[in-house]
Amino acid sequence: MAAKSTRSGSYPIQSQDYTPHPEPGPPTVEQETTFPRSIRALRNADEADDHGRTLVICLDGTGDQFDHDNSNVVNFVSCLRKHTLGKQVTYYQSGIGTYDKGGLKNGIGAAADMAVGSGLGIHIKDAYRFLMQNYREGDKICLLGFSRGAYTVRCLAGMLHKVGLLPAGNGAQINFAYKFFKDDSPEGWKMSAEFKKTFCTNVDVYFVGLWDCVASVGFIPRKLPFSKSPTNSIHYFRHAMALDEHRSKFKVCQWQHQDPNLKRSATVDLTPKAQVKRGMKKSFQLFGVGKTKQSKNDGHVANGTVNLNEVNGVGGEGTEEKDHFDGGVSEDYKGMTRKDIEQEKLERYFEALDATRRKHHAVKTDVLEVWFMGCHADVGGGAVKNEERHKLSNIPLRWMIRQCFECNTGILFDTAALADHGLDMHSLWPKYVPPQEPTMEPAPSTIDMYNKSALAPLNRRSALLRIGTYHRRADEEDFSAFREAHQSALLPESTEDYFDARAPINDQLKQAKGWWVLEFWPIKVRVLAKCGLGWEKKVRMNLGRYRSVREKSPKLHWTVQHMVAEGRYKIKPRTAHDCVWEKYV
Repeated sequence: MAAKSTRSGSYPIQSQDYTPHPEPGPPTVEQETTFPRSIRALRNADEADDHGRTLVICLDGTGDQFDHDNSNVVNFVSCLRKHTLGKQVTYYQSGIGTYDKGGLKNGIGAAADMAVGSGLGIHIKDAYRFLMQNYREGDKICLLGFSRGAYTVRCLAGMLHKVGLLPAGNGAQINFAYKFFKDDSPEGWKMSAEFKKTFCTNVDVYFVGLWDCVASVGFIPRKLPFSKSPTNSIHYFRHAMALDEHRSKFKVCQWQHQDPNLKRSATVDLTPKAQVKRGMKKSFQLFGVGKTKQSKNDGHVANGTVNLNEVNGVGGEGTEEKDHFDGGVSEDYKGMTRKDIEQEKLERYFEALDATRRKHHAVKTDVLEVWFMGCHADVGGGAVKNEERHKLSNIPLRWMIRQCFECNTGILFDTAALADHGLDMHSLWPKYVPPQEPTMEPAPSTIDMYNKSALAPLNRRSALLRIGTYHRRADEEDFSAFREAHQSALLPESTEDYFDARAPINDQLKQAKGWWVLEFWPIKVRVLAKCGLGWEKKVRMNLGRYRSVREKSPKLHWTVQHMVAEGRYKIKPRTAHDCVWEKYV
């Protein structure tokens, strides 16, 4: 839940007297409750019996796979129940650069794949193939990913929206489906609509959960249709983003709203290429040659059909810089290049056509993007060894798992695994209880144990809970004595967050100096306009420039606010003058 907006000082956040947060009383509810071995991510466990199957697709980041420093994608997968075909089917895919169609990659091949993202199509098609072979009508599709795996997730969702899902056993058609999906020409959009109508089924993606999605794949940025813009077939979109990442090739790829009332500062593209295009006077039309015609409904839908060959041309008027900082980003195409405007219109007209063929109305996506402390791998995991007791990546991992419950995904989790990742089980089952911001710091004895590195490992937490139909010890008195002796292992979730927030930030520009080579490569960057109320896109060397936060009310996880209030952390991303951070619990 969101709390009030705050602001102060050199960064827009209120500096109030920090009231340390309370350590809740002994978790007697957890101790006395017998938890089932697996629980569904539902707000009310009474609904579990009526819940259908869930398909969970997890796509890892560049070079990430199961190893000694696992990402949050692997950690999330470790919490899932597997081999429950009637209730849930899971799929994990290691990151770009780890394999191709010929098998595992290593050496030069792996490095090249990670550098230019040559295996992106293979990863998208493999995940699509899994869905094709396993989907049944009524299944909930949940997609999760980190880094370029998060970008792959968005591409997969875009492919499902643009060309639909082929029936099982049609593997020979997947390459054709992908070809039409990635073709962003007017003819490609038209053929995608026809391919979807002829061969495929409309499916909705219920949940998309991303850890720090990056905008580019490789040295050469690639954009596939619907990979960055929203689709109308996603119910819930959740995104954990890194405040401290500042490498040039790790620009965060946020949800692009199409709401005219969007509270985000506009961006004007002032790169040389864009300015030349805006200066061209000849008329430009998206489809065919000659003057196009506009229907009564602005060309969207006429008599239940959409003519993709009747689209208004993109005008070059009204793009003076002074008009760019007074509204949303997409609605009026303000500050966008001609190519971006073309694609935006193509997507909108495709959606209008698609809407005439859908059995159900398009959904309005519930979007939540929250900023967390740390760099890229501090949010998505993989920055430190698995056995490290406290790490920043634990916080967005627990947050994402909680979002699965808040969004009623029905994902089937292993109870012991959730406990061993630091979650308060009594707040997840049998009724979901949203987290509350703590108001007191942990007990002095607990802080003393933390300072001495004497806290019990996380994987001991589940041993202190009754899970399943049997007791861990036949003699209840022995179990009670065991539990009392190891009570410190069952710390409240807020206390785990409190200590994890004190873990060091893993900045790759400091730890691996080789990344600086790319900082001197000219790229498009956003710089704050002189008026301070909007952004200008220019070609610059990045030189370790921190990310731009374009929202006017960006959401900040409560652990960041507490660290700022304690003087342990300073928010570094660039914001507009009218930006006010909103604390999120």
